[in-house]
Amino acid sequence: MAKLKDPVAGEKKEGAAIKNLEDFEFKSVRPEAARTVRPFDGYPLKKVKIDGKGMIASYIVALNPTFQVRQDPSNKKVKTKDGLVQIKNYHSPFIRDYEEQENTIVTFDRIITVKGQEYMYAYVPSHNVRAQLFFKFDNVKQRIIVDSNYMLLDSDQESRLKRVYEQIINPALKLEREASFISGESKDDTGGAVEPLTENEV
Repeated sequence: MAKLKDPVAGEKKEGAAIKNLEDFEFKSVRPEAARTVRPFDGYPLKKVKIDGKGMIASYIVALNPTFQVRQDPSNKKVKTKDGLVQIKNYHSPFIRDYEEQENTIVTFDRIITVKGQEYMYAYVPSHNVRAQLFFKFDNVKQRIIVDSNYMLLDSDQESRLKRVYEQIINPALKLEREASFISGESKDDTGGAVEPLTENEV
């Protein structure tokens, strides 16, 4: 009869050796460890020249050309001293700027041509406002999803924008879960803890 082997006994994992107490020492947690990590710290903002003017490419957000901006038929033309002039409606989402603690309107009213394709774009210096353009939280799937109506000129920043968005919604998710438990809608008492949202969840 074959002797059964303990699957754990005798296994040696690298780095799992037991150390002596003398190998350790107590240390206070450094004050800087409490600082909130700012995803764009150290990020090299890219620059570009548009119509002879220097701009930060990382702040440029274009509207996907496939997105149809609804035009109001009752407001198509306005009378001026030069005659009738057509008024064009621009896509202008209303977004909360959490850094400035105020609401802002992002208006896609500028035109840029890149590699023969014309785009309407907005200049959005606020990282948290840009993040909210590109990412949304799907309450049904309970995960972050991407809004494909918007496009980045500097796509290297997308993972940092994702982290900014996570920082925005995690407190909101915490409150929502606590409210669901208190109201009896959920039996999961997480104590307000929110699982960190990882990069591969998009």
